[in-house]
Amino acid sequence: MDFMDMYRQPSRLYILVLNIATMLASIALFGLGIFVLANESSVLLESRALSWTLVVLGQLIMLVSILGCAGSLGRYKIVLATYGILLSLLVVFQLIIIIYASVRQDKVDNLMDQAWQNAFVNNQRTLQDLEIRLHCCGFSNMTDRAVPSNCHESPAFGFHTSCQKQLRHSFTRHEDMVIAMVTVVEILQLMALVTTMVLWSKLPHDDDIDAQYRTEHSQRLLRGLREDDQQERTYGSVNETH
Repeated sequence: MDFMDMYRQPSRLYILVLNIATMLASIALFGLGIFVLANESSVLLESRALSWTLVVLGQLIMLVSILGCAGSLGRYKIVLATYGILLSLLVVFQLIIIIYASVRQDKVDNLMDQAWQNAFVNNQRTLQDLEIRLHCCGFSNMTDRAVPSNCHESPAFGFHTSCQKQLRHSFTRHEDMVIAMVTVVEILQLMALVTTMVLWSKLPHDDDIDAQYRTEHSQRLLRGLREDDQQERTYGSVNETH
């Protein structure tokens, strides 16, 4: 594509810039998901289900954004159409994630209680690390599945508050951040989708582009043949003169 098209059709530039922005956002989402999953203590501080979703979502956004960049620089409507369809599906998927994360916040205490019980049975060291990190003992109260059981009396701990409130705050803060990040990406993608529709409506049909290319190629070929024929005639005239 002639890059002067960027100036003749600014929508190409808008789509390119918006997709570069979503590519950068996808890296941030993917990195956040990996960071949470790699941290054992995050089982109670952040949502691991959402973290896995962020890993997958980050990769999907990256792939669709690359296609969007290709579509903004290309000449064929089929690329833009494919990008528009995939982007629409991605926008719907992200909307579902936003709704899911928002609804889950009403069930934080139950989720935290289940996660605490699971860690209490299978990995008490994680609970002990959390209690030290958050300066608390037990879940709903200082003796509720505390590690050690005398956590609030132990000289090594001696904390006099339960962990439930702090866990709820950390969990909801993580989900609020995820919702905010996905919402920003959603807005950028909606802008890119509208701009893509505008550009698609202005581009000629792919068959017309192919026909125009063949016509231009034939014209250049005929022009070259005429020039060669003229050169041969000129060369023949010179030889006859001599």
